[in-house]
Amino acid sequence: MVIKLLLEVMLPLFFYVSLGYLFNRLFKLSLRTLTTLLVYLFLPVAVFMKIYDSPLSGKVAGGVLFYLVIQFVLMSLISSLVCRWRGIEKSMRGTFANSIVLNNSGNLGLPVNALVFKNDPFALSIGVLIVLFQNIMTFTVGVYNAEASVQMKEAIWKMLKLPIIYSVALGFILQIFRVKLNHELVTILNPITDSFAPFALITLGAQLAESGKEISWNNLAISNVLRLIGGPIIAFVLIKTFGFDGIVAKALFIGSAFPSSRNSALLSFKGPHASFAAQTVISSTILSSLTLPIVIQLASSLF
Repeated sequence: MVIKLLLEVMLPLFFYVSLGYLFNRLFKLSLRTLTTLLVYLFLPVAVFMKIYDSPLSGKVAGGVLFYLVIQFVLMSLISSLVCRWRGIEKSMRGTFANSIVLNNSGNLGLPVNALVFKNDPFALSIGVLIVLFQNIMTFTVGVYNAEASVQMKEAIWKMLKLPIIYSVALGFILQIFRVKLNHELVTILNPITDSFAPFALITLGAQLAESGKEISWNNLAISNVLRLIGGPIIAFVLIKTFGFDGIVAKALFIGSAFPSSRNSALLSFKGPHASFAAQTVISSTILSSLTLPIVIQLASSLF
C-alpha cells in the first residue's frame, strides 16, 4: 500500500511541481500571468464543479462537521499561540496559520481514502465531507488569513473581490436545490476542472523556483510538525471525545495527517510571504511520504 501510495499519488504531484520549477528556471515564466489564470479561472471553476458533484452522507454528517469545526478552531488557536511565542510578524501570521489549518484533503486525501478503504462508499463520504469543509474554510477563513497583512475592512473587501467566494456559494446552492447543469456547459467546464491540479502544481513549482533565497527553517519545521504530527494528536483526542469508531474514526484520523494544502500557497502567491507558503507545501508533502504510512498503520491499531 505504501509503494502504491507513493507511485499513484506522490509521484505525479512531485512531477508537476518539478516541471514548474524547471520551466521557470529555463524560460523565466510570468508568475503574474500564471497566478491570474489560477485565481480567476482554474480555481473558481474547479471548486464549483467539485462542490456541485460531491455527494453528501447525511448519516453522520452533523457529528463529523461539528468535529471538523472544533478541530479547525483548536489548530487555529495553537497557530496563534505559536506565532506569539515565536514573535512572528503580523503580516506572516495568516500565512503560517494557513499552512497548519488547511490540508491537502482533496488531491491527496481522496486517493488515499480510496486506497486504504478499497473504495468503500461510506468511507468516501467521510472523505468528501472533509474536502467540502476544507474548501469552505480555505476560501473564507483562508482567504482572510492570506490578506491578514492589511486592515480587517480592506482584507474583507479583497476577499469579496475573489471569484472563489461566489463559486463556492453557487456550487452549494445548485447542489442543495438539485439544479442540473446544461450538458454543453458541463462539457466546457470539465476540461478546466481536470486541468486544475496539474496547472496549480506547475504554478507552485514555478513559485518555488523563486523562493530558494529566503527560508525560515525554524518556522518551517514548526509548521511541518504541527501539521503532520500535531494534527493527528488533536484528531485522536477529539475522536475519543466524540465517541467515533470504526470506519468513521479511521477516516477522520487519517484525514488529519495530510500535508499543507497547495491552496494555502496559491492564496499567498500575491502576498509578501509567498515563498514561505510554497516551502511549507513542498516540505510537508515530502515529509508526509514518511509520516502518512505510520498514521495509516496507527489508524488500524487504534480504532
